Order: sequence, then structure tokens, then C-alpha cells
Amino acid sequence: MFLLLASIFSSCQEKKKHVPITLESFADMADPAYHVDADLLSEGLRHEVMADTDRETPDIQTRRHYLDGGPLVWVTLNGVSAKADTLLAYLATVDSIGFSVERFCYSSLRDDLKRARNLDFAPDKHSRNNINKVYARLEYRLTKAFLRYAEGMRFGFVNPYDAFNRLDVRDSTNAYKSYRSLYDVPTKRPDAKFVAEAFRVMSSDGAAVGAFLSASHPENPLYAQFCRRLRQPLSAPERRRVLCNMERSRWRHGDYPQLHKKRVVVNIPSLHLVATDGDEHLSMRIGLGSLKTKTPLLTSKIKRMDFNPQWIIPKSIIKTSVRHNAGNTAYFESHDYFIRQRSTGKVVDPANVTADMLMSTDYLVIQRGGEGNSLGRIIFRFDNDYSIYLHDTSNRNVFSRNNRSVSHGCIRVEKPYDLAVFMLADKNEALMKKIDYSMTVKYGRHRTEDDDLNTPINRRMMLRSLKVEPQVPMFITYYTLYPDANGTLIGYDDIYGYDPVIYRRIQKYM
Repeated sequence: MFLLLASIFSSCQEKKKHVPITLESFADMADPAYHVDADLLSEGLRHEVMADTDRETPDIQTRRHYLDGGPLVWVTLNGVSAKADTLLAYLATVDSIGFSVERFCYSSLRDDLKRARNLDFAPDKHSRNNINKVYARLEYRLTKAFLRYAEGMRFGFVNPYDAFNRLDVRDSTNAYKSYRSLYDVPTKRPDAKFVAEAFRVMSSDGAAVGAFLSASHPENPLYAQFCRRLRQPLSAPERRRVLCNMERSRWRHGDYPQLHKKRVVVNIPSLHLVATDGDEHLSMRIGLGSLKTKTPLLTSKIKRMDFNPQWIIPKSIIKTSVRHNAGNTAYFESHDYFIRQRSTGKVVDPANVTADMLMSTDYLVIQRGGEGNSLGRIIFRFDNDYSIYLHDTSNRNVFSRNNRSVSHGCIRVEKPYDLAVFMLADKNEALMKKIDYSMTVKYGRHRTEDDDLNTPINRRMMLRSLKVEPQVPMFITYYTLYPDANGTLIGYDDIYGYDPVIYRRIQKYM
């Protein structure tokens, strides 16, 4: 059956139109140049598989398909149909996104298609232009090019989870190495279901191939803007920056800031937070994670505001900044820290605590809430796996600095009161006064002789917590080229050095 199929694989081309080759067309052809041999065709496919040393995901998927005996998807009873031309038309455009068409086998496919349609085959079975080798090349390389294009355009040519979650080493021994997770944005990747659908489409007609490739176009609203910028005269560094941000905009999240009327966006390179509600924009400076403790990229929703929060100090900070002060009561008092045993709930005297106890999961080091707390007077909470938040700060000087990469990962905000008011669905004056009072009143350990101690704290004005209803979408993202409130693309310094990480990977397609 395979031999029968193979004997009628090819199609020819007159100068002005394609003429399909049928079984009858081959009946009187005794020329060995047109003899398709099943074994030689299979051998040609095996040669393509073994010669392909590319290691990108689409390349591995292509090799696996043919090594596992998968069916032919381009070469059929009617030859190589017009769906190959549909694919070639898409491949011809990759130079407009900064890539080389040759990384998608373009010239090879174009020349082999022309050869097949002109019946321009060499009779020598060892010639690279033997009919069996030509069809083997077409079958393999059409599949590889299709998967490279479709997966790259739909999901990105770089896997951000691989690129960023194996970048910063957390701990390392001779036998083990762990990494900090820096990327936790929900991002779709080409799974087995997608690959199966891709092969089904390749087995279909030209219309299905065209529709599938068209649907692979990036959905991020920024992508078209970056494409337009790439068409402008650019220096080499400017071009690299555009290409890196184009790749970011290919990562398919399903959710983007532009889809929400009310949202909060922290674009890390900008060192600013922008809260948007329709045509209104609130912008403020931020402090964020240092190079050693980078702020991770994530998407969440702000769900609650807590006032005068206590700070439960993460073990990572205890390890680097607190544990060597175990037993030093003065240190804990000066920082307003106390220690609580989790199993009993009791407060423990710092003088009786060892460094090992501080690192134990049974003990918490907590900073009292109020004035002087590292979290400031308000914290904006959202679900995430890193215990990071937006919050006020007791160190306001950080916002006057150019380099504001100063935290252990949390984001300090310059205008906490304004951001709190932004969160309110109803700008209730009475509630706004309570927010202001809760963020400015002195109380407890922070009331001194200079304060009017005869004026009691108005507990009715004090807020402990406010739900944000409806919750406000929040995006912590990383673009070194990003539109301002007017839609103008602004360039930013690559403060975490992420652009070269991306550029090294997309260079494989240039």
C-alpha cells in the first residue's frame, strides 16, 4: 500500500498552473527518475531525522513523529498540495519580525517544491535530487518549519519558565543546585494536545493550514506596536531591544492589562507603578527587589488592604540579617521585633533564643505594626507564592534615589494613601478619612512625650483591614520598551539583565 501511495506522490507544474499527477499519469512512465521507492523514501526520512541537530522543541517533536512511525502529512496521493504554498507564504514574512527565512528551511522548501512540480528529478538514487530524497526532504522540512512557525508565533520562541526559573542560584552543593523562581505569569505552552492538533491540521487542506497559522498570530495588543517600531530606522542596540520585547509579547497569557478598565501595572524596568481606571492614571515611584533578590514576575488581583500590619519576617531574611543576633535583646528591641513560638502561641524572650531556633519553622520573628514598621502603615495583599506585596515603607528616602532596587522582593510604593483611595470602588469621604487617620496616627510604643498623650486614639477611626471589592487586577511585568499613558513607546534600562537572556535564545532564528 505504501508503494502504491509513493508511486503517485508527485505533482507537476506547467508554467501557469499546477496539474495534479494521477495514477494514470505514471502508468507509461518507465523513466527511473520518476520511480518512487518506499524503502528509499523511508531511508530519506531517516537521513533527515539523523542529520537534524537542532534542539528546539518543534525540532524534537518533528523527529519524534517520524522516528515513531508517524504518517506522512504533506506528501499525499495527490502529491504535495497547495497547502505547502500556504505555509511558504507565511514563512516568507519572518524577515519582517527580525528572523531569517532560512531558519525555517525556506529556500530548500521553495526549490524542492519547484523541482517536484517540474518533475526535475535525477535518476541516480544517490543524487540529492532523486525523487525519493526530494520528497523525504519536503515531508520532513515542511513539518519542521510548520511547527517552528506555529509554536513560535503562538507561544513564543523562548520558554520563559526555562529562561528565568533556572537563572539565579538559590543554594548549591556538589550534588544539588536550586534556583530562585523569577517567572510565575500564567503562560500557555505547546502541550501534547496542541501538537496533536497541529499534525491533524497538517494532514488537512490548505484552508485549514492557513486558518491555523493565522490563529497563531500573537494576541498581545503590544505586538503590533513593536512590529511597527521594528520597521523604523534603528541602531543595533535599539533593534535588539525591540526584538526582545517582541518576544515577550508573543508569550500567550490569555490576560493582559489592556483588557481591564481598572488595573495596576508594575513594569519593573520603569521603576514605577501605574494604576489606571479608564482615562485616569495614578503614577508613582517604587522600590523593588535587588539583583540578588529580584521581584518575581506574576499576575494576581489585589484583594485586601491591611493597616499598620505586623511583619512576619521571611526565613530568607532571618538567615541573612537576623539569626546572627540571636540572644541579643537590644537588637530585637531596637527593631521592634518579638519572637513567637508557633506551637504554643507564646512570646519568647529573645535572650533565650538560639540561631537554630530562629531558623526553625516553630518560631516566628515578627515586627510590631505601626510607625517604624518596615512595611509602613499599609500593605496591599494579593495571592502569590512568594510572600511579596505592595506596601508603604518607613524609609521614604528610597524614592529620591535613581537606583531603587533595594528590597527582598516586595514592592514599596511612593504614594500609599493615593493607591488606597484608588482601590475604593466608592470614593466615600468618611472612609477616606479613616484611611488617612489609620495611616498617620501614632499609638502604642510610638507615642512619645512630644505627643499629646491626653488625646486618646480614636478607635472608631482606626481601620485594621479593608476588602478590595471588586478585586483589582495587578500585573508585575518586565518590558524594556513599554507605552506610556499616551501610548508612546518609552525605553527603560534593563535593570535585571533579562534582555540578553532572551536575545541569546532568539538568535537561533536569525
